[in-house]
Amino acid sequence: MKKFLYLFAISLILSPIGFAKGPVAEGKTYCCLGNYVVDNAIDPVYVDGKALKTFIVSYENSDLTVRVAIDKSDRKCTRFVVLSDELEILYQCNGKYFGVKRLDREYLNDGMSTSDLSLDRSEYFHQKVITQTKMSDIEYVKLISVYFPKLVKDYEKVFAFK
Repeated sequence: MKKFLYLFAISLILSPIGFAKGPVAEGKTYCCLGNYVVDNAIDPVYVDGKALKTFIVSYENSDLTVRVAIDKSDRKCTRFVVLSDELEILYQCNGKYFGVKRLDREYLNDGMSTSDLSLDRSEYFHQKVITQTKMSDIEYVKLISVYFPKLVKDYEKVFAFK
């Protein structure tokens, strides 16, 4: 009985370690934000009442966190809804290319919209086509982690650095 209780206590102590997972992805932004880390989000983003697979992107030199939700409701196009305090926008992979796009009307009903005041229009047009290579969803999230902050006007000033 003592052995059983002892093993049970050890299993309770070690169980959170077994369930703990590291980051989904990480990499360099090649800008002043430093490295980024992508983790699974606890709270998903909801669109039309459906929970979307959501990731949280955090940056080494900033308190900025970005939520990236993957919307696969359209068979031809995977959409990546990107939400931050400064800007809400959409990246899409339509089979031909991966690039940025303003949020569609369907997202307006859920309180999301792209603000012209905080959008760097020049960078927006540079990101219309980022790649024509097919990749996994995680690879696209990694690209978003690098490209998204540059869409915010004066992102170096806006994001308070640590």
